[in-house]
Amino acid sequence: GDEASALRAALPPRWPGYHLVILAGGRVSLHLHYGDAGDILPTLDIYADCWFLDGFAPARNPSLWTPGLLSQIGRLTADGGSFASFTAAGDVRRGLQDAGFDVHKAAGFGRKRDMIRGSMRRSAAAAEVSKKQDASHPSHTHRFNPPGRVAIIGAGIAGASVAAGLARRGAEPLLIDSASVPASAASGNRAALQSPRLSVDHNAMSRLSASCLSFAARAADAAGATIAAGVLALDAPDRMAARHAIFRQQSWPDSLLRDAAAMQPAPPGMDGEAAGIFFEYGRAIQPAVLVGMLAGPAEFVGDFAVTSIARTAEGLTLGAADGRHLTVDAVVLSGGASVGPLLQQIDAGMPVEVTRGQVSHVPATPLSAALDMGVSFGGYLTPPVGGLHELGATFSRDLNAEIDDAAAHAHNVNLLPAGLLPNLDAGSAENLGLRTSYRASLADRRPAMGRVKDDIWMLGGLGARGFTLAPLLGDVLAAAILGRPTPLARDQMAGIHAARYLPE
Repeated sequence: GDEASALRAALPPRWPGYHLVILAGGRVSLHLHYGDAGDILPTLDIYADCWFLDGFAPARNPSLWTPGLLSQIGRLTADGGSFASFTAAGDVRRGLQDAGFDVHKAAGFGRKRDMIRGSMRRSAAAAEVSKKQDASHPSHTHRFNPPGRVAIIGAGIAGASVAAGLARRGAEPLLIDSASVPASAASGNRAALQSPRLSVDHNAMSRLSASCLSFAARAADAAGATIAAGVLALDAPDRMAARHAIFRQQSWPDSLLRDAAAMQPAPPGMDGEAAGIFFEYGRAIQPAVLVGMLAGPAEFVGDFAVTSIARTAEGLTLGAADGRHLTVDAVVLSGGASVGPLLQQIDAGMPVEVTRGQVSHVPATPLSAALDMGVSFGGYLTPPVGGLHELGATFSRDLNAEIDDAAAHAHNVNLLPAGLLPNLDAGSAENLGLRTSYRASLADRRPAMGRVKDDIWMLGGLGARGFTLAPLLGDVLAAAILGRPTPLARDQMAGIHAARYLPE
């Protein structure tokens, strides 16, 4: 039925790591961690109110009932939190007691004669020690007094993603932008790609990128924003070819990446060789559709160019260039390339690097019109939308240099590997136009997410991967703002936390 189809569409790929699943129209959030519980639980910092422990009998699965694992369950349980399990073995009962639980035997159900249940009896002293050990714990946010009205400055993919997460949790997001409509800056291209940035050692940032892709692709599909499923990353330029050569020698889940050699002959719409790596969960998308879906629940305030943020008796007051003011409980800075001046204004400056990017519109040919996936090669090419491919993009750090559309268009066309689309008529910038926008990144090329000052938060530094990173990171940030569990691993949260650029 329809419900079964919706459930299947919402479920994530089965590659290791964290996957966010949103069900029942946003009323249910399922946080899936694929992997060994003994490896995963020590990386988390959450407070669980309730556990159901189901891991078969200890004799059949002893590694899931070790004292170390039960201790982690105790560490992650809120004061007064409860558990239940059909595993009533003595070793399990004693392990849970040692972890801080009061444990009671109870009548089971059906074929299960007995079960155990109980609650956390952590002492006040132990609870205080636990809090001091983890200053980032949700108990240190607004868990019991969450902000109601949150202004999100910047209505692109980052801001829309935060707005969706806040609205889903009952807050009142206001999307504020200097433009008259959302997705007017870097999120306003006609088409975009979603693809991961993986490393050969699959480090914390690589694993985070995979988790972000898992959610972003499903969000695009659910929004009806997907133009084509799959992204082919060609063996170009040379540095990417070297990375791909190592990938081919490693054991990756096929649904995450696989050798494109298995796709020979070349995919539809392409000619010649297609040597590269194929990302099944990569997507070519229509940005406006995805941003529109995510921003839908939020109130939009356009033509409001924020120039100041000041603490007042009523909360945080935003001042606009035209003299208007708006007061809210909390603020999120998500304005991409425009975030730097506001960070400076609140004495939270960061080394935000802004680059100018220009994307060419290239007419489809009878051959290229059949292209049914995104393609990356140092640049990128999308399937045609309205008869035009998006081909990009330039990276110009000299923002004072005169914009030369013809030179930018020639640069983009020259990015295409020889023989990829030999009959492509690139046209000219004069006839077809380019789109110019500005992207922001940080020195370590990682996002910046988290609290920057009091009730001011940020999601930025997404570079050219906003449509891959923002949907999940926006939801995680919304959870943090409202004092809800943030289910990313500790090393991932630390690696992207905005605090890494702020004085202690």
